Amino acid sequence: MTRSPFVVTVDGGRVTGTATGPGLPDLPLIVTLHGGSYNARYFDLPGHSLLDLAEAFGFPVFSLNRPGYAGSDLPSSGEGTYAAGAGVLDETIAQLWADHAAGRPGVVIISHSIGSAIAVHVAAGRPQWPLLGIALHGINDVCPDHVADAWNGLPPGQPVIFTPEQRRMFMYGPEGTREHDIVERAEPATEPIPLAELREVVGGWPTSAAELAARVEVPVHYVLTEHDGLWIADQGRVDTFAGYFTHAPWVDAQFVRGAGHNLDHHLLSRTLHLQQLAFAWACAVHARA
Repeated sequence: MTRSPFVVTVDGGRVTGTATGPGLPDLPLIVTLHGGSYNARYFDLPGHSLLDLAEAFGFPVFSLNRPGYAGSDLPSSGEGTYAAGAGVLDETIAQLWADHAAGRPGVVIISHSIGSAIAVHVAAGRPQWPLLGIALHGINDVCPDHVADAWNGLPPGQPVIFTPEQRRMFMYGPEGTREHDIVERAEPATEPIPLAELREVVGGWPTSAAELAARVEVPVHYVLTEHDGLWIADQGRVDTFAGYFTHAPWVDAQFVRGAGHNLDHHLLSRTLHLQQLAFAWACAVHARA
């Protein structure tokens, strides 16, 4: 499969990423936004690669490293907030769209965890380029008390490095939902997470999520998993969060059993990826209609 590194310059800073081949001209451009403590390779793990599957179906993918990861600079303001990151990514996608539109109907964002919170920020800002839909998973706005206490209790000034044991605890489901060595195999996709990201996901984000979601005017695909160690995860939380998107044309929402937070790396990953690509296809048809 084709992989090409790229760099986009935004306000004097760099945003890096990896692109697949050009794909079919009538399909939307897909942009991926990874979660906290991972980089763009999160979506390209061998055996669980969204990029491989997307390319096989003819979708072009630009997998971005969010500001602060893998050579992508933090905003020139020095702020590491979700809103500031969304501003940088909005301009990044605008440049990618200008260079690669080629008659396509628009852009679909596929995102995970903190990347999904930032995708909501981007969509709520109603960008000038044609956003067709956002696919979110691993995000909610109610987390267990012990998670909030853990993130708020971390010492300031240092990025956070999760150990493999912590990743298994918070991000992966029990044995039988994943390969036994998947945490080790995903290690090349991991990075330290800026402390500000962890603080915001249990601070500012829960207080603003509903208001931001209500400003989203594109279709939404939303998934939360049974064994997500970072959020209160049940059908009720799925229904409540999906209900925030009051101005979306439609919301496909699902509570997935038998997987953890990093659903992309579980045995059910292919199910998720096929659903996300089907959603992107439906968004394109809806836009053309």
